[in-house]
Amino acid sequence: MGVRFLFSLAALTAFIDPQDHPKLRFQSVTAGTTHTCGVTATVAYCWGDNGYGQLGTGNEHPSAVPVAVAGGETFASVSAGDGFTCGVTTSGEGYCWGRSVYTQSQGGRPPRIDTPAPVSGSLHFVQVSAGANHACGVTTDRAVYCWGANALGQLGSGDSVASPAPRPVAGRAPFESVSAGWDHTCAVATDGAAYCWGNNRFGQLGDGSQRTSYAPRPVVQVHDFLSVSAGGHHTCGVTARGIGYCWGDNFHSQFGRVAEGTSRLGSWAPVPLQLGHRLVAVSAGGLHTCALTFASIDRVSCWGANGDYQLGVRTFVRPDEVVQSDAAFRGIEFVQIDAGDYHTCGTTEEGVIYCWGRNEDGQLGDGTLRVPVRPARVTEPDSTVD
Repeated sequence: MGVRFLFSLAALTAFIDPQDHPKLRFQSVTAGTTHTCGVTATVAYCWGDNGYGQLGTGNEHPSAVPVAVAGGETFASVSAGDGFTCGVTTSGEGYCWGRSVYTQSQGGRPPRIDTPAPVSGSLHFVQVSAGANHACGVTTDRAVYCWGANALGQLGSGDSVASPAPRPVAGRAPFESVSAGWDHTCAVATDGAAYCWGNNRFGQLGDGSQRTSYAPRPVVQVHDFLSVSAGGHHTCGVTARGIGYCWGDNFHSQFGRVAEGTSRLGSWAPVPLQLGHRLVAVSAGGLHTCALTFASIDRVSCWGANGDYQLGVRTFVRPDEVVQSDAAFRGIEFVQIDAGDYHTCGTTEEGVIYCWGRNEDGQLGDGTLRVPVRPARVTEPDSTVD
């Protein structure tokens, strides 16, 4: 759901053999609700549930290993949502496939598209983000457009009218990036200010209130964001100084360790994270959050709900406990991470993807439906799985 980030970190070696060069080198990974996708230099691959055609293979057969997205397009990035996927090609064209988010609320089984279909409007994008029932993208002229369900104002168009075609977000501030959550959206403007719109029952818009907004509202107190990530009912961001903030729902400790006095119920304004290190990126999932830091150790940190082991450990995790690169992550050099609704995935410098959490639909990509003890390495598409 969140914006995806790439950066370089020093190597750890416990699980990855330096001589083990993968046949595929993934550049990034995106974790949705029940499926996952990754992008190499030339091809997009997806795996997991395919009931709506969200794997983009031309059929509805699920797969517990990566399968190539059909159509022959070269994707620069993809974003996995709830039953659908969207992507941007290297030429800036937007495509989506899977469940129709526009007609999701019309009753009955939503229409589906099992191969990539162009996003209408002839827009050219630099980035897209798929949420639960809507999607948004930043165009080459730095405008944000959204499409899909809009009952809670998640399109930011100033009204609650759903739209099958992209509609410009009200205000038209120049934006760097956008992130679509369950039923709210956030974006970072070119001046570092963050704006959010949509459902605000839990304060996930960060505007100091609980008022749902049908147009962008500025996030209060912090004005130098590099990125924001809209999750289920919470939002997190990282500033240019490497400081992480979260706001919205905190019932499952989505904020992790925070300053004394912070409510377990959450916050209507940004709360600084207490990780002890500068952050590079943060990703808000459904009920959990993960981040990567600049520290020489403990580079991977996850916190929040762990009912599906989406934090990477199969042990009890206390409220406010942050799981930081313990035995589960040690030896894996992550350069990018993405928290989905109930599972998490990361990409290594070697282009290998590891996933952990719920796996009943094969969304971890290791060729099984088992929940692994440690993060599972995504299987090569043509590998034999025991």
